[in-house]
Amino acid sequence: MFKKFWLDVILGTLFIFAIMLGIQNISAFKFFDVFDPIGQAFSDMEMTDVYFSKIQEPPSVDERIVLVNIAMRSRFEIGMMLDSISQHGPAVIGMDTFFHFPHEDDSIGDAVLASALGRVENLVMASKVEYNEEIDAFDSVTVSWPMFMSNAQTGMVNLETGAAQQGDLKMCRQFPVSESVNDEEHWAFGVKLASYLKPEQAKSFVDRGNNTEVVNYRGNIIDFGATDFGNMFYALDDIDVLDGNYIPELLKDKIVIFCFLGNYLGDRAALEDNFYTPINAIYTGRAFPDMYGGVIHANIVTMILNEDYIEQLTLTQAILIAILICFLNVTLFSYIYKKIPKWYDGVTKLIQLIEFFGLVFVMIWVLEKFSWKLDLTISLFVVALVGDTLEVYYGLVKNSLTRSGRKELFRVSKI
Repeated sequence: MFKKFWLDVILGTLFIFAIMLGIQNISAFKFFDVFDPIGQAFSDMEMTDVYFSKIQEPPSVDERIVLVNIAMRSRFEIGMMLDSISQHGPAVIGMDTFFHFPHEDDSIGDAVLASALGRVENLVMASKVEYNEEIDAFDSVTVSWPMFMSNAQTGMVNLETGAAQQGDLKMCRQFPVSESVNDEEHWAFGVKLASYLKPEQAKSFVDRGNNTEVVNYRGNIIDFGATDFGNMFYALDDIDVLDGNYIPELLKDKIVIFCFLGNYLGDRAALEDNFYTPINAIYTGRAFPDMYGGVIHANIVTMILNEDYIEQLTLTQAILIAILICFLNVTLFSYIYKKIPKWYDGVTKLIQLIEFFGLVFVMIWVLEKFSWKLDLTISLFVVALVGDTLEVYYGLVKNSLTRSGRKELFRVSKI
């Protein structure tokens, strides 16, 4: 009897994971779509988003980083803005934008921009590694036109969003630290910028050896409610830079990022280079993107300078935890099923509810206390399925595998 019980526990655990695997495969069909509109509201959410969006303590302003909004300015005007900023001794200027081709109808603007870029003492220009699906590898790098690159190093501005197309929801939780293209290593934009201010911290970050890192979001520029942390970074609007309406001391020995921050500071309607992040004030069913790409890179720089990283479980660790939780649940639920079958549904549902909220609490608490992102999605899926799925195993699968069970089903079918 004892051996039979543990055999049922093992087979029940395997059955639950088989069901999960089947659902995952069917989910290529977009499982959450079945539950629209509720599913759509939750499909882009992780439980730890609650911490980033609502629970973390508001950080103080990071005065080491200044963002400059290039808006929709011409190359001539961006060149003028560069000259205005670079004369005040920033540690490095990063250009989170591309100048792909010369403008034949504005050669003066091109010349002014190229000349201004050439005068920047420490300059990091954006690069983007391009993925080739046919060979399943990154095989090329996009940079600005050579006339704008003579004085620059490059930093990779790729971000991981899960968006297959431009119009898809772009949720940025992590970024690639580096990518190799034709045996040449390309480092992330934020890593390059941080290395000019604190090379030891940048090296320490790289030495972690992770291909991707979770962004430890701390805040935004002024965003009028898009997040609850809208005063983390100083930002200068394009018109203020062109008019010289800023404090020069703000720039001395700072990391300055030229980037698109909307048509004006506080513009939430612009969709260009605008992303959803975990600190969005509305963490389910998000209506509007909350952070421009340049600010994401600023958060990455802050994380590196502060050595304030987020650790995360590997997929193997997450699966092993889920297997353990599943096995323990199947053991307990099997005991309940055999000893007090009349109470099975009520007791197991209560246990599942307690477990679900307990795991969510642990995920948020561990992230807050230890900067560990416990992705227990598989475990939560197990908890949600185990009660009813185990009942299917005992009531249908197990009976169908026994001679007495098949005879009983055959007798009923003949009536």
